[in-house]
Amino acid sequence: MHKNISYLYAFFGFFLMACGAVAVDLAGEQARTALITGAIGGVLGLAAGHFLNRGRRWGFLLGAAEAGLLTLLLAWRSATYFIRLLQEVQQSQQTEDTQTAGMAFLLTTAMLIIALLTFTVSVMFGKQVLRETE
Repeated sequence: MHKNISYLYAFFGFFLMACGAVAVDLAGEQARTALITGAIGGVLGLAAGHFLNRGRRWGFLLGAAEAGLLTLLLAWRSATYFIRLLQEVQQSQQTEDTQTAGMAFLLTTAMLIIALLTFTVSVMFGKQVLRETE
């Protein structure tokens, strides 16, 4: 089972990096935090997947901790982007800021959903993975 979870962590890492790149492409300079989150989270996810694939227990612990912490961080960021988007929509003028806030909310929410699913799978199969690894 640890091999399957390692592939999940690798996918999670690639997904985070891709979301960071898409955020920079869509929002430009305003998406620095998304790029930093995507780059650092992606590298950590890839490292966790690699070392878990090699049978290292700490790879699983790293991946599960990263998914849990990113779930909390991205939930907070998604909520703040949602509030900002509501404020932009209430001004009743469609501007570039409204579109940017909408895209930031969608990307952050997508990252949140994948982080939550990764964390959930990690918790569900945690005992089995810990038994299989050293």
